[in-house]
Amino acid sequence: RSSAVEHSPFKRGVLGSNPSGLTKSRTNLKKVLTLIFLLATECYTFDKNDLNQLLQSNSCEYCDLTNANLKRYNLQKAKLTGSNLKGSNLSGADFTQADLSYTNLSNSIGYIAIFKQSNIEGADLNGSKFNGADFKHANFSDAILVNSNFSNTNSSNTIFDGCNLKNVKFKGSNLKKSKILGSNLFNTDFSGANLTGAIFESVDLTNSNLINTKLDNVNFINSEISGINLAKFKLSAKNFINNKMCDTLLPWNESEIVCD
Repeated sequence: RSSAVEHSPFKRGVLGSNPSGLTKSRTNLKKVLTLIFLLATECYTFDKNDLNQLLQSNSCEYCDLTNANLKRYNLQKAKLTGSNLKGSNLSGADFTQADLSYTNLSNSIGYIAIFKQSNIEGADLNGSKFNGADFKHANFSDAILVNSNFSNTNSSNTIFDGCNLKNVKFKGSNLKKSKILGSNLFNTDFSGANLTGAIFESVDLTNSNLINTKLDNVNFINSEISGINLAKFKLSAKNFINNKMCDTLLPWNESEIVCD
């Protein structure tokens, strides 16, 4: 009668007959996968020479700073025009009066960072998170901020000219005297924000969230503000120039404006 060994799946010549060899193969496979992962990761990390240049000279234009950790660095007046800072950590850093024009800041993080008087013109901030940051007097002309979070920021006297602010969160932010001109405000969240003295020109606010937003002395120019209740704010006819205001409630009217 055949022995149990002859019918064993581990007999020589049958798959699985060499457990130690199988273990070695698995180990080699892990090494290969680890190497692939490290190579893939390396493709998305910053250039060390570029980072050193920035830290030594405070200037690195058109540099690769992808995923760089700049947390709490003092980079006042830094020159970073055209640089790639995608996925970088800028939390707590000071970029006062820095030139960040045309940079890639998408998916970056900058909690409570300082960007006072900085130039962020034409930058890509898609998916970024800058909760609690200070952008007072910053320039965001032609910047892309889609799906970004600017909640609880100080963005007073800030310029948003020709920006894409779709799905941006400005919840609880200080936007006093800011200028929001010709920008996309679809689903922009201004809830709880202070927009006192701000200027809205050539924008459509009908799909924006204005719950508990402060709009005293705001100037509306050539804008779509239909269906918005403005009755409780300190506004006069001088604050409105050539707007579309169908079904809008105004402080000096007992009833809403009705359009044909």
